[in-house]
Amino acid sequence: MRKLVPFLICAALGTLAGCSGSATYRVSGTYATTAPDMVYVSPGVRVIADYDEPVFFADGSYWYNHDGYWYRSAYYNRGWTYVSSPPRVIASISSPHAYVHYRPHNYVVHRRPVQRFDRPVVRDHRARRGRVIYRNR
Repeated sequence: MRKLVPFLICAALGTLAGCSGSATYRVSGTYATTAPDMVYVSPGVRVIADYDEPVFFADGSYWYNHDGYWYRSAYYNRGWTYVSSPPRVIASISSPHAYVHYRPHNYVVHRRPVQRFDRPVVRDHRARRGRVIYRNR
């Protein structure tokens, strides 16, 4: 702010005073998002409570199972990337879809997740006439 005031004065006076100068302006701030409520599933694994999709959290990432394939993301509702060998704690979940709208007994939701959910773009590895097929589910 101290450097900004002389610059503004010079700009206001302009050619009348013959001033010139420079200023540095920095913007800083924080961007806060609220993470959804997570509940315990097994050691090292949590799932988003009462959510339309079974999204798990383990090893610092979110995990989503689609048609038997695991996808990882830094976000719980978008940005999914296929993972051929997920961590053992994730791969050991036998029926991930059993955790849709999962909540423990007497659970009360405190933070609801964003309802918009982008499913992963699935790459079909079967070549049809020499091209790869992409489908969004």
